[in-house]
Amino acid sequence: MSATALALVLAAAVAHALWNRLVHGIEDRVAVLSVAGFAGAAVLSPALVLRPPVGAGPVAGGVPGGWPAAVWGLAVLSGVAEAVYCGLLAAAYRRGSLAVTYPVGRGTAPLLVTAGAWLLLGQAPGLAAVAGAVTLAAGLVLVAGVARDLGEHASLGWALGVGVAIATYSVMDAAAVRRLADAAGAAGAAPPLAAAGYLSVTLFLQGLFLALALRSWSRLRAALRTGALVGVGVVLAYLLVLLAFQRADAGRVATLREASVLLAVALTPGPRPRTVWLGAGLVALGAVLVAV
Repeated sequence: MSATALALVLAAAVAHALWNRLVHGIEDRVAVLSVAGFAGAAVLSPALVLRPPVGAGPVAGGVPGGWPAAVWGLAVLSGVAEAVYCGLLAAAYRRGSLAVTYPVGRGTAPLLVTAGAWLLLGQAPGLAAVAGAVTLAAGLVLVAGVARDLGEHASLGWALGVGVAIATYSVMDAAAVRRLADAAGAAGAAPPLAAAGYLSVTLFLQGLFLALALRSWSRLRAALRTGALVGVGVVLAYLLVLLAFQRADAGRVATLREASVLLAVALTPGPRPRTVWLGAGLVALGAVLVAV
């Protein structure tokens, strides 16, 4: 992994842990995450103007507009997966502390993403990745034990679902960004611009699907300020990851950013058992081993 990709992933980890801490501390999480999707899409919308996702005519610099059909399909599926992720995240945070739910949700994803990247993208894991998977599993077992001791075991199933959703949209997004990069490479377009436009569409769909599920404009209005702030954090974290996907294997990117679990534990208010620190540390170590 290049130094640029490493810096992008670590910066994304910090931003991700911070916006999750904010979401965990509020009541109407689904409404906030819906607004966050719309806000993030709005922030990135200029990318859709500079490089339109539809149309075959040339735009600035002679670069053709329009995304490959496969990218549109992946964007819709990713939007659905991200909306499901938000719902599962809200349910997990309602039942458990950040120190428990965040490591389980984020730690489950790398195992699944690595497998998905291997099967779908042909990025086979090496011996370090296998060792990382074992370490990750051990860390997850320890954190699950803490959840049981704290009476937060009801959050574990939801947190595991969060991991499945993360793995699902991560593999989809990695495939979409690679396709956009391939298409742009032939025409000389800037891949970051295409990635930003893709993220704008998926975030809008996330917000739309959640808003349709809520069917409450009053809840969305009440969540405007917090949702906008979360949206900025989401854009910063996720765009950094999308850019990193262009510079490193999907499995390595998605696993290395799981170092954010230690920061999430540190941001959790109140006492934290030593075991949860150990479990989160093993999850982070496993992520690093997979990224080597």
